[in-house]
Amino acid sequence: VTEFFNYSINSILYQRGIYPPETFRRVSKYGLTMLVTSDDALVKYLDNVLTQLSSWLSDGTVQKLVVVVSAIATGETLERWVFDVHTDAGAGAEGGANKSEKEVM
Repeated sequence: VTEFFNYSINSILYQRGIYPPETFRRVSKYGLTMLVTSDDALVKYLDNVLTQLSSWLSDGTVQKLVVVVSAIATGETLERWVFDVHTDAGAGAEGGANKSEKEVM
């Protein structure tokens, strides 16, 4: 789930033009070409957020992830993305389900 969220947030940032397109690089994952940021400050921020998310997932304490895109000048919410999280009873101790990538897809 953490990896999925990483690709999701990168996709939102790219598709909505929040960061310049030249700050993204192409990677291949799940048989798809994805764009991920190469902006050092953003990578560091996302790593921090995703590390915390991973901890919450392992503990089973997260139920929803929300990404809000807001206007810098006014703080007005322009977009809101909600990801509902349902834990798998068969998840391993590391918070990941014991399923292959093929089973998940």
